[in-house]
Amino acid sequence: MTYVVKCSRFTIFVLMILTLRSIVLTCFLFIVTAVSAQDKLSNSTRIAMADKDYALINTSGETHALILVNELASDSIFKANGIFVNGKFGQVWSIAFDARLVNAVQALPCISYIELANKATAARYKNDVERVATSVDKVQAGLQNSLPLNYSGKGVVVGIVDIGFQGNNPTFFSANSAKYRVTKWWQQSNKNGTPPAGYSYGTELADTNAIKTSNDFDGSHGTHVAGIAAGSGLSTPNLQYRGMAPEAELVFVSIKYANDTLGASALGDYVVANPTIIDAYKYIFDYAQSVGKAAVINLSWGMHTGAHDGKSLFDQATENLVGKGKILVGANGNEGDNPMHWNYNFNKDTVSTIVIENNRGGRKRESVYTDFWGSANTDFAMQIQIMDTNQNIIVQTPFISSASNKVNGFNFTADTSNFKITMACQQKNALNDKPNITLMVDHFKPKKYIIVVKMTSLNSQVHGWNSGAVKEWTSGSFRNRVGKLNFSSTFIDGNTESTNGENGGTSKAVISVGAMAARSAFNNILGGKINDTSYVFPGRIARFSSKGPTVDGRIKPDISAPGFDVPSAVNNKQFEPWMKDRTLLLSVFRNDTNFWTAFSGTSMASPHVCGIVALLLQANPNLNAAQMKAILQLTATQNSATGAVPNNQYGYGIVNAYEAIKLALQYAGVNALNKNNAISLYPNPSSNVLNINLNAMHTIVQYSIKNTLGQTVQEGNLQAGMNGLASLAVSDLSTGFYVLQAAIGGEFYAFKFEKN
Repeated sequence: MTYVVKCSRFTIFVLMILTLRSIVLTCFLFIVTAVSAQDKLSNSTRIAMADKDYALINTSGETHALILVNELASDSIFKANGIFVNGKFGQVWSIAFDARLVNAVQALPCISYIELANKATAARYKNDVERVATSVDKVQAGLQNSLPLNYSGKGVVVGIVDIGFQGNNPTFFSANSAKYRVTKWWQQSNKNGTPPAGYSYGTELADTNAIKTSNDFDGSHGTHVAGIAAGSGLSTPNLQYRGMAPEAELVFVSIKYANDTLGASALGDYVVANPTIIDAYKYIFDYAQSVGKAAVINLSWGMHTGAHDGKSLFDQATENLVGKGKILVGANGNEGDNPMHWNYNFNKDTVSTIVIENNRGGRKRESVYTDFWGSANTDFAMQIQIMDTNQNIIVQTPFISSASNKVNGFNFTADTSNFKITMACQQKNALNDKPNITLMVDHFKPKKYIIVVKMTSLNSQVHGWNSGAVKEWTSGSFRNRVGKLNFSSTFIDGNTESTNGENGGTSKAVISVGAMAARSAFNNILGGKINDTSYVFPGRIARFSSKGPTVDGRIKPDISAPGFDVPSAVNNKQFEPWMKDRTLLLSVFRNDTNFWTAFSGTSMASPHVCGIVALLLQANPNLNAAQMKAILQLTATQNSATGAVPNNQYGYGIVNAYEAIKLALQYAGVNALNKNNAISLYPNPSSNVLNINLNAMHTIVQYSIKNTLGQTVQEGNLQAGMNGLASLAVSDLSTGFYVLQAAIGGEFYAFKFEKN
């Protein structure tokens, strides 16, 4: 669906002449477009409204938005203004309305902030070995490994919010092919059927035959992701490529784009369809609750538009969605080897950096899309220079302050070339009080010119992210040298810190997942061997895996999982010739050929954790999001590769499903952790003192107590007396649940206890 909104604007034409240092006189046209201050709108929304050249908005049709409401908001006000409310998540609401009403919507006093949806596409593609690396093999064979059950995700809903689903893929059937496991499929862009109850758009498929015969023909990403999380592996030898939770119930949501005309790009991929994704989350959780099941949802998507501080409307909404038996898992991002993040602490000074589109050398056009955020209640200003290879400044803008609250557009013609620069400025974002400048630059001679950004401020700490080309699917970075131009002594280079993406990598409520390698070589169907060990060795983090921290200082990712050369099912209606080199197996199911192909990316790591969470929810469906994250962090594998954890590459380590499910059972009151009753404690709950029976005389044991967020709140040594008892004071702890963790003789032990 496409749409256009009207906005007030004026254009000033100024004819100027620049004298270049090379003594070349060039006449050019300088055009400034300024949009009147619209403080309620995000910068990406204001750019979309102001600049029709980027094809984000058309004149009619339904559009979606996330909004921040205040105490004046009511259903009756929204209904009276032609606005459909799809979901409420605290003060963040998801709405749909006729795009022609956008001016009326933003004028409503009950709305404090608006983010219109833009197009989204999935993150780049960037299990047998994987099951062993995560100890899922021990959990699926639980009875052989001192667990109460063979865990498979049975009785748990696994939701996949993505695109590119093949409805009849064999991995979505049960292992014996008798049962089809996808029970709901909301195709948000399908206008030919009835929307789910309570929603204003799309088509809900709830009939098994309708789901099996449907295909959204939008790539293979969703099929691959779903197969990792919960595929049965049907039609592969000995179910070799089954997923983490092969008996879980599956629910799909194919994401609706707010714009179907813009190709994969910074404006397309990295400005995600947040309202429809939030709607998808609610839809899946509501369905699971209606059938009395716990649910976990995977989102392998991301972007870099935003402050990366957990305060976006999307992140706030997720905090109001999760709860007992409602868990969200997301991909942390694929920019870990790209210096696409920039930061600097200003102190009454001015600094410069070069912004580039990373594939500029092979292109006839270079464009960049960057988003800069200062610290709260400060201001910063920006100037853009176009410089040639002789360091001549061909054109430049004036310094534009974030406090200008305008979308400033500049069109230059110089040296027979055109240069387009757009700066959307916001003095104080309504969500975090931070100044924000979103920058887009286009020119047609990347071999001759570079884009220089100069910034100045009295006291702001500025962070920026370069998403690459505006209209093409590329990546961008910040540099202090390009070709023979070297400003390493004066310009500020980019870095790979804080490259975790919005949506999957910034929310406090989402379990964010980094990508390590369980394998880095395999044999393909063409008879060749693919060897990627020059990029990463098994057991180590993939270089592309994005790093934290978030801008507000939190460790990200939370956990790591296999995300390199991961085999899974792909959409056989969307199989591309290039995939043959990455395909490990062809299989035939009901006279239909299917493909099992290896992709890489945190998109592949995230569904591993999603499926493992389903196993843990089967063991204990009452776990909430904070407890689930704490369990995964407490039990993660730490080794020489991970180094000291937590860190901003591996998070708390590599996910360990076996140790995690034992701790999940402990939370449920099942003593599956402590072999031969090596440790017991009482009273539980306790007000002041825990008595701990170590069943060993004079034993000295190191212990730690962690809260449900995984934070260590107490640690030290325990020593048993002659009776094998040790006492531990817990009077200083706040009321709530805790985990006492200890190691004896190389074995891991943990107990949940309650402080009352």
